Amino acid sequence: MSDTDLDWQHIARTQPYYGVLRDPAFREPQLSDEQRALFFDSGQSHVNMVLDQCQRFFGDNGFKGNALDFGCGVGRLTLPLSRQFTQVFGLDVAPAMLSEAQRYANLLGAQNLHWLVADDALSAIDRMHFDFMLSFIVFQHIPEARGQKILKKLLQRLAPGGIGVFHFKYAQVHPASRFYAFLSHQLPGGRLLVNLLRGKPLHEPHMQMNAYNLNHLMQTIQSEGIHEIHVRLGDHGGHWGVEMYVRRDA
Repeated sequence: MSDTDLDWQHIARTQPYYGVLRDPAFREPQLSDEQRALFFDSGQSHVNMVLDQCQRFFGDNGFKGNALDFGCGVGRLTLPLSRQFTQVFGLDVAPAMLSEAQRYANLLGAQNLHWLVADDALSAIDRMHFDFMLSFIVFQHIPEARGQKILKKLLQRLAPGGIGVFHFKYAQVHPASRFYAFLSHQLPGGRLLVNLLRGKPLHEPHMQMNAYNLNHLMQTIQSEGIHEIHVRLGDHGGHWGVEMYVRRDA
């Protein structure tokens, strides 16, 4: 089993934008202004969709106060959130991601952003509470047992009346993807073989694509006092996922 944190930090140093959004347009470590604008426009579109869904599910709550983007990467979703919320915190395990996020935020003159290094205890946000949380295409890169513990700690920091939107992969339906996942995650040296089969550099790090048990997710959410949840389903190239929209009682 590979160390997902070390893999992510390598990706952050070499392909920070492609690591966040696996589109060939973002593979170069240094993007053009046009590529970078396209990248962040995609984040704005996603945040707009999420907030629209929140309003549909929960009604108009103003979307103010403190927001958290867990697994923020270079800030694709964090920056759009900063246009809506009073203070926004981006949390990521890779300092190189946070440095690039800070650099670009400075170029835009964004003043209400805070970039913090994540650990499993979420010690960087200890005793803080948030009115809104967002995590998209992040937990799938974290082994399930570890991710469940992190989710529990995040929910403990959701303020009364606060909304959280969390994305999880729950099934892998493409046979080739299941085969590659087995080789990469379970077989010693399997990552090298997968890269060879895919025509990639042998030592290019892999992103794990871990599926989560939906029953376990629901138990974690309810055990933390959440009684309202709505879901949306998605398909990312055969990786079936669920976006869970939850609200803590006011």
